[in-house]
Amino acid sequence: MDNPEIFQEAGSILETGRNVALVTVVATIGSTPGKCGYKMLVGADGRVFGTVGGGLLESEMIQEAQAQLAQPGVRLFRFDLGESSEDAKGICGGTVEFFIETFDSKALPLFGDLSIAANGADGVLVSVISSDGLPRKILFKDPGAIDAAGTDLDLEIVRAIADTAQAGRGTTRVSAGGMDVFVESVGRAPVVVLFGAGHVASHIAKFAKSVHFDVIVCDDRDEYANHERFPGADDIVVEDFGRVFDKVPIDSHCYLVIVTRGHQCDELVLEQAVKTEARYIGMIGSKRKTQTILDNLKRKGVAQELLDKVYSPIGISIGAVTAEEIALSIVGEMVKVHRLGDGAAIGHLRLSASQKRTGASHD
Repeated sequence: MDNPEIFQEAGSILETGRNVALVTVVATIGSTPGKCGYKMLVGADGRVFGTVGGGLLESEMIQEAQAQLAQPGVRLFRFDLGESSEDAKGICGGTVEFFIETFDSKALPLFGDLSIAANGADGVLVSVISSDGLPRKILFKDPGAIDAAGTDLDLEIVRAIADTAQAGRGTTRVSAGGMDVFVESVGRAPVVVLFGAGHVASHIAKFAKSVHFDVIVCDDRDEYANHERFPGADDIVVEDFGRVFDKVPIDSHCYLVIVTRGHQCDELVLEQAVKTEARYIGMIGSKRKTQTILDNLKRKGVAQELLDKVYSPIGISIGAVTAEEIALSIVGEMVKVHRLGDGAAIGHLRLSASQKRTGASHD
């Protein structure tokens, strides 16, 4: 779940006694503006939080959601996009389904639990699409112990829930046993831990927050590591780099970025970083510097398979020069690892000369 603030906002609105409508993209085929799991919250006062892809379709969903606010209920909408070049809803060429659920104050406990799950513990959320007209959601708070006891969920649905939990992130749509459900993981955001609080780090923090990473900043200089320089940081740790790992718990949700003020500090941090369960470890520097540090650590007895985990030189190759561009390339690489994994290549759309002349494109 990439926009936990929607759950929090829903709870805040419900506490005032007003209803809310939640719009979710629950299925896509082909190219569509909104992807599975995109969410938008619509309040009675016309306020909108989140997005389901923008454009005319989003405007239509806002209107439909507002029309449903009077009482709890659900509706499913399906759109085929780009049936002609004149299609006002877009020319993406795909198919998208939106699920609108309207909630009243009786749903407050659910959104309270969802807010906790989305900001702390992992979980799996099941939204029943084929309901009896009332919104129905089931939150499994312990993804390691999926148990459908006490529910009417089919075994195939339970397996899909378990698979989604094991993957850690993602969505799936399942129909079984006469029930149609949308399954999505919810859980705490990935965390970028910045070792170093210089100019590049400050831009990394801003970009990372904008794509829903939590941010922890570590440095041994309080004149650099402070909330004035990092106003959006979730935590600031001022500590010697040799002891900082005692202050910051690292697990598989963490993305470690080593951008300290010098090679010695970088090496000190990297030696500790590779021994953690971090999802991503990146270190800034030239190829020569990187190889020197890796060689030094290997001579110290650090196993090669640990050193192979390091992304360095860090960042996606975009010809970055400025601190902002370097930060953008690093955050882009973290997003790629988060969404696609370590091994996936990055694809790019390129037009042939004839396509450029005619304005044609391809999927």
